[in-house]
Amino acid sequence: MRSSLSHYSSCTSCMFTPFGTTEEQENLAIKQYRTLERKEVLCLPKHKFQSLYVIQHGVLKTYQAEVDGKELIRGFYFAGEILGYEAIYTGHYLFSAAALTETVVCEVPYENFLELLHSNPELQKRILYLISRQLNIGSYLVSSTAAQRLAAFLIDLSVRLHPSEIKREFILPMSRQDIGNYLRLTAETISRVFSRFQKNKIIAINHKKVYLKQPEKLKQIADGLLATPILL
Repeated sequence: MRSSLSHYSSCTSCMFTPFGTTEEQENLAIKQYRTLERKEVLCLPKHKFQSLYVIQHGVLKTYQAEVDGKELIRGFYFAGEILGYEAIYTGHYLFSAAALTETVVCEVPYENFLELLHSNPELQKRILYLISRQLNIGSYLVSSTAAQRLAAFLIDLSVRLHPSEIKREFILPMSRQDIGNYLRLTAETISRVFSRFQKNKIIAINHKKVYLKQPEKLKQIADGLLATPILL
């Protein structure tokens, strides 16, 4: 792995800095900044757990390979989120993690991370909040219809890609195959539901850019409150 460009070495948007963490503490916590090219692997299952990864820029996916070679997507991770905390209990990483775009991560050795948390109560609260939020991501996977799952996924993306506000437009960083693997649907089903959403003028798609034209209606579909032909 290569070290990232120097302009990430003092990132004011990092989760460490807004809560009273000094630059000296931040530098002690972080082992290195790593830049991943698209499709480059960050960690593999059964690798010994030593560090957590804080995403500074870009998007990663975690997945496990099934016997037939297909990928079961376990999750997507965006800027400001933490990857690897599931391995604290097992002592090894549970899934493969690979970059979907050029990605920069901060590698934070676990022991350093514990020391930083011990010295910064506000950061403790922030980390617990982030982990709790991530544990709730994907609750829509149990939704009964493909339209509900995809609608909830799009709303989730709009919030996580732009945490400060719900954006009505954003770039899909993952393929439809990856979306299908994550939502436990086929890529064909994903394309079909996307088409239904577009025909009903709920969203618009231009290449990989998605426009949420009626986010309220999308939320109603996600919650199972809107019975329209697109749910059939």
